[in-house]
Amino acid sequence: MNKLRSTLLAAAGALLLLVAALFFVPKEDRLDLLYATSADAFDASAYDNLHQTLSANAYITRTALDGMSERKLRGYDAIYLDPGLQHTDVLRQALPKLTGYVRAGGHLFLENGFAADFPLDMLGASALSDIPDETSGTNFDYPAVDVHLQGMQQVFQLFADNFGAHGGFNALPGFLWGKGIVPTTAETVVKVNGVSAMTVNRFGEGSVLLAGTFLPNRYFITGFDLQSGYDAAQGFSQLAAEQEKNHPRRPGTTYFDFKNPLPLQPYFQFSFAAANYQLRNAYVSYVSKEKLGYSVTKVLGPYGRPAMAFQNHFEALPGFRDGSGIIWAELLKEYNEIPSYSLVRGSFEWNKWWENAIVHLNAGTAQQPKFIGEFANSFYSSGVKLASGSRPIKQAPYSAPNDLSSPMTDPYRMYPAFVDLDGDGTADLLAASADGFIYAYRNLGAKDDAYASQPLPEGLAAPDAFGPPEKLLQANGKPLSIGEFGTLAAADLNGDGRADLVLGNGAGELYVSLALGGAEAAAAASAPGKQNGFVKAVYAAPQRLMADGKPLAVTANAAPAIGDIDGDGTPDLLVGDSRGAVTLFRGVPGRPLDFERGIAIAQLSAPYAAPALADMNGDGKLELLVGSSDGDVMLFEQRNGSWLNQGPIAGETKNMLGSHALVGGHYSVPVVHDVNRDGKPDLVVGQIGFSDPVTVDDPNFPYAAGLKEFIDYTKTNKIPLYPHVYVHHYVSDEQEKAELALQRESFKKLGIPWVMPGTNQHTWRINNSDRLQTLRNEHEQDIWFNFGFRPSNNRIDPTYTPDYIWGMPFLLADGSLKNPMVVGAPAVRFAETVSKEGVIAVQGTEDIYRSYTALDMPIDYFEHIEYAAADPLRLKNELLPFVKYMDKLRTEYDYNFMTEPQMAQSYLTALTSKVKVSQSWGLYFLDKLKNLAGKGEHLTLTLTPQTGSVPAQAGDYRNALGVAIEPGKRYANHPLVVDSPVYTSRDAFQRETPAEGDKQMLYAGLTGPTKLSVSWRKEPFHIVRVNVPMTIDKQDKGWTIALNGEGMQQIKLYSPPDQPLAIEGDNLKIEENPERHTYTVTHYGDKTTIRVKPQ
Repeated sequence: MNKLRSTLLAAAGALLLLVAALFFVPKEDRLDLLYATSADAFDASAYDNLHQTLSANAYITRTALDGMSERKLRGYDAIYLDPGLQHTDVLRQALPKLTGYVRAGGHLFLENGFAADFPLDMLGASALSDIPDETSGTNFDYPAVDVHLQGMQQVFQLFADNFGAHGGFNALPGFLWGKGIVPTTAETVVKVNGVSAMTVNRFGEGSVLLAGTFLPNRYFITGFDLQSGYDAAQGFSQLAAEQEKNHPRRPGTTYFDFKNPLPLQPYFQFSFAAANYQLRNAYVSYVSKEKLGYSVTKVLGPYGRPAMAFQNHFEALPGFRDGSGIIWAELLKEYNEIPSYSLVRGSFEWNKWWENAIVHLNAGTAQQPKFIGEFANSFYSSGVKLASGSRPIKQAPYSAPNDLSSPMTDPYRMYPAFVDLDGDGTADLLAASADGFIYAYRNLGAKDDAYASQPLPEGLAAPDAFGPPEKLLQANGKPLSIGEFGTLAAADLNGDGRADLVLGNGAGELYVSLALGGAEAAAAASAPGKQNGFVKAVYAAPQRLMADGKPLAVTANAAPAIGDIDGDGTPDLLVGDSRGAVTLFRGVPGRPLDFERGIAIAQLSAPYAAPALADMNGDGKLELLVGSSDGDVMLFEQRNGSWLNQGPIAGETKNMLGSHALVGGHYSVPVVHDVNRDGKPDLVVGQIGFSDPVTVDDPNFPYAAGLKEFIDYTKTNKIPLYPHVYVHHYVSDEQEKAELALQRESFKKLGIPWVMPGTNQHTWRINNSDRLQTLRNEHEQDIWFNFGFRPSNNRIDPTYTPDYIWGMPFLLADGSLKNPMVVGAPAVRFAETVSKEGVIAVQGTEDIYRSYTALDMPIDYFEHIEYAAADPLRLKNELLPFVKYMDKLRTEYDYNFMTEPQMAQSYLTALTSKVKVSQSWGLYFLDKLKNLAGKGEHLTLTLTPQTGSVPAQAGDYRNALGVAIEPGKRYANHPLVVDSPVYTSRDAFQRETPAEGDKQMLYAGLTGPTKLSVSWRKEPFHIVRVNVPMTIDKQDKGWTIALNGEGMQQIKLYSPPDQPLAIEGDNLKIEENPERHTYTVTHYGDKTTIRVKPQ
């Protein structure tokens, strides 16, 4: 008996120990996904979407399908088949395994190309059906669906509605809509033009999803490697053809229309990349709700609420002059917002063009000239700009504002010649101008500081420097001028040893102004009030040149050059004209200033020919160089009495449209002259050039005081300042590396920290030839995020539809990177809808922002503020509307407004962390017993953030991970709560009128292991949202909250109606909402602490 009792007691003890142990042995809730491939090759776009899924407890494995048994397949909750398996023997042999897998409860995702590979009963169909491409438009229908499918349907509908409302379908010519089905047992999620295009079939205990071709989409590149996801069969070639047909290169933009790449190549498109990612995330969430009864999704923002920021590029010179950066930051304080600034290296004035001259220094020999092209500080030009004093020469400004990529209609050009004007033995610079005058620049010789702002490659001597401009005077003391759009050439026409001037004008007329000598010149030079500055040469009043006994003229815009073409010792005259023709007027021997009838010798495809003659290869023969409105210099060689076009003179570097043609501006005027006196002829090109960029670290920066004040303000107010990088589509890897090093050095000179910064691209451009080159080079300079660039070959700038309707940040999938790099795009440009009599007159973009908030998508809003912030009217009309709108969105949907670097840190945390969802087996069985007792569904889980893999760039935001918890059908009517101090909830679909079955999303900040359970408790005091990492010291009489982020700290608190809050701290702005019982507290500057006491 005693033995039996001992045995029973031992058994009872063992049972108690077992039961107790159950409360210490964890049961993990996780999702295991298989990405099945045909071999080692796979589609990176779909895989990386799943690899970077926002599903917090999902894990992805990639492996070949043919190596998997059905038993191994059943170890996965869902399988996504790589498109490379379509129509393969590997897939055919695996069909029985996949069928058994789904029947046993697995979930299978099939892209549209698999439609014909699977049995109809597995798809839940009686037949496949082609989805028609309706000429009248694309119609989508969204039938009522199972609650677990609503997330995918919502993503599809929101994106299709946004895409269609903003012209997206016009940008998909030739799109292949693929196959739909005639459903039997399948549930239709989306219909396209009457055909079930996205369906889910319950097959056995599992499901098969057949997607359409619209989402996930393969018309464009959508992979997170910026290279994958594209399927040529989807129709992109038709878009390329239409682009070439409907948007040909505009005349006058041969080398400048960088926004219109031709031929158009496949490119990464942010809109579909984001929509694909969201759909695949929604699919993982669907699987989670099917398996676990809920889903846990990481939120791209701190503590469970999405991030919102401003992206302000600071590049325009007037912004420093006017203090725009400070004005803007102070304005934003009124709306509880903060800017994020990126600073350009070469600052400039927008849309301004000036006549100038560049020189391509000869890095070769006289017999084999070699020109480099773009130098470090060429910026929007090439070569070196000839300098007057310490700055590049600027003559007449262009007549109207004009952006960099648009054609220039009027032939403004600095028209240079080199003449010794003061008799010192060195050639001075003469230049005609569109204003009709001729300007003289004294040659000052080599000056160390003249070209200090234009660093040259090693081994090249700088050009001579020139003095300030002086109008060239006639002998009578009046300025020498023959009318607008003046041109000139200098040569001894009458054999007296002095350089005479041939002058042209816009009317096409040609004049000569003879250089005077002897008593006549001496009298003119000594006459009171008629001195010509440093110029000792004296020129007579212009007189018409004659050809064949008639006044010499061309159609319009006469552009002269002089040289002895036929070797008879008599100067000949070449004249370019507005039609792009070059006409030869041979000199008549023995009759100076008289020429024969003109003969056309060359014709350009571009107008406004400007010829020059020079021996370019040392063979003793003259070559013909011709500039034009295009800005290049064409080379003609004389063979057998004809002039043969050899194409543009080339440099080693590529220009902004990818050729080697030397181009620095429009309306090029070539002159060959040894400007650095190294014994080798250089190529000087007069032109109209874009702006006059000056580096921000230049000692002669024109608004140095404003720049310093701006930098000091950002430091004092903890506003981020990081590089705004300028490269164009075709700079070399070496050029990019050099530019980034120069920008880093400029920050050092200005005292701006460069500690793991982010960036965005000036003019949005990255390299076209190598899609990853620019981002890799930025990564090498410790730059780890870029939220502002136009992907390679894309023709549309960020913020514009349809290519940037949606955008989601992601980790650049590039195995060569040592550290992570987060990339993304700014949100679509905000525009208010305008209606007249109930009809939309102007389509705004509020619908897109409603989609952002419905899907908890972060918002990074870009705007230039340099000009508008300092202009009260522009500030009111251009800036305040979106400032107020972002404030409204932030308040209504509880976004976290923050700086862009902080936003990036919160992204990095979300993209590189996981959440362990677990409970003890004891609690699991206890919840099951409670369920059996008929007291509803019970749930007791612990959410533990797994942030060990979060990189250092995330800083303290690694501790600010937040999640969205969505109940499935099992818990739809059961309120989920967390014991986190930070949480909030909202309707899952943000419907104005909640539909039956709608459920509440719960958002929680995971400040540590967090308990999730079902509870009908009253809502206690808690934090709704907070935009910076924080710690809480909980005391009996309240909380002390340390807000551990700089710039702007904002926290929103909730307290029950019977517990008003007393909030204390330094320099706090406290806004109470009595109706919602919330308190929003804002502080600017350094980290701070607040004390909160419920009353």
